[in-house]
Amino acid sequence: MFGGRGSAANGFSANDIIGTIGTLIGFLFTAYGLLANAHLDPSTFNTISGLVFVMMAFLILTAFLAALGAAADKPQASALAMGIYPASWVALGLGVGIIFLSIMFPQFPFGDYASALVVAVVGTLIAVVASINSVGIYRSLESVRVESLAPGTADVQAMVPPRGAADVGTTFLNAAAQLESRVKELYQSVNPQPVTDPPDELAKILYGKGKLSADDYSTFRALWRVRNLLVHGQQVAQGDLAASVAVASQLQSRLESPTSAKGPQGGA
Repeated sequence: MFGGRGSAANGFSANDIIGTIGTLIGFLFTAYGLLANAHLDPSTFNTISGLVFVMMAFLILTAFLAALGAAADKPQASALAMGIYPASWVALGLGVGIIFLSIMFPQFPFGDYASALVVAVVGTLIAVVASINSVGIYRSLESVRVESLAPGTADVQAMVPPRGAADVGTTFLNAAAQLESRVKELYQSVNPQPVTDPPDELAKILYGKGKLSADDYSTFRALWRVRNLLVHGQQVAQGDLAASVAVASQLQSRLESPTSAKGPQGGA
C-alpha cells in the first residue's frame, strides 16, 4: 500500500502501523459487539460507548498520521505516529477491559463516574505516550517547525535584530557548514569524484542511494532552506533560528553515527 518512505527509523513502516491498528480496531469492535448485546442500562451503555469511541479515535489518529507520513512524504508525521503508536496497545487494553468490566458488573453505576473515567483514560494514554517517546515527539515537532520555513515565509524582523540574534545566526551557519562537510564526506564515500554539485543536490543523491534516511533527507532540506535565507540577507525569527540549531545538532550527531547513514530506505 505504502512504500518505505516515511518509515520510522527503528524499522516500522506505515504498512506495519496501519495493519496493526486495523487489527486492534477489529478487536475493539468485537468487544463492543459483546457490550451491545449485554443489555446494560442506557446510562452505563452510553458512558462505555463514549469511552470506546474516544479510544477508537486515538487508534484512527495513529493510522492517519502513518498514512500521511508515507503518502505525502512527511517524515515528521511518521515520527509522530511512531511516537504515539505504543499507546495504541494500551488503548485497546483499556477499551476491552472497561467493556468486560461493565459486562461482568452490570449493576455498577458507570454513568455516575463518566467524567472520572474519561479523565483516567485520556490521562493514561497521555502518560504512556509521554513516558515512552516524549523526547522523540519533541524532536519531531522541532523538525516540523523548521520544515515550515519555506523561502519567502520567514518572519521578517525589524531593521535592528533582537539581542543575541546575530550570535544565534552565526551558530546556525557554523552548524550548517559542518553538515555540508559531512554530506560531502558521505557523498565521496560512494562516489570518489570531485564534488561539484550543491549540498542539497548531494543530499538528494545520497537519499536515492539509501545513504540518508527519509527523515534525515527532509530535515537537511529544511535546514538548508533556512541557511539560504540567512545567506541571502533575510532575517529569520530568533526562535526559529534556535530551533534550527537544535535540529542541526541532532542531525549532525546522526550523520556521524556509523549506522545513521543506513536509515530507512531511500527514494527513487
